[in-house]
Amino acid sequence: MGKKRNKDLRQQGNKYAHLSGPQDVLDYHDMGILTQDDIQNIAEDFLQKCKDKGARKALIITGKGIHSMNGPVIGPTLRRYLPRLATVHSVQTARRDRGGEGALEVELR
Repeated sequence: MGKKRNKDLRQQGNKYAHLSGPQDVLDYHDMGILTQDDIQNIAEDFLQKCKDKGARKALIITGKGIHSMNGPVIGPTLRRYLPRLATVHSVQTARRDRGGEGALEVELR
């Protein structure tokens, strides 16, 4: 009986997962060529909308930049820019199951 219960618990997953997950997602894929100003404005508008909706956590999918001619642009730009915003509490590389190096998890104030 103990083995069946453990299996049932594993299949249910973490019942608290929704508490730590992002409440909204921004994906930069398929947005075309963007300037640094475009990248920053899109992110700032998105995070302000999240804040207005009462969200505390957001996921920004930047991609890894493997198709960029000169390497990643979006991720590094946002890593420098987002911490300066008054609405942002913290920025970190996303968990592996949420995109890892190709995404950022943002906690809002």
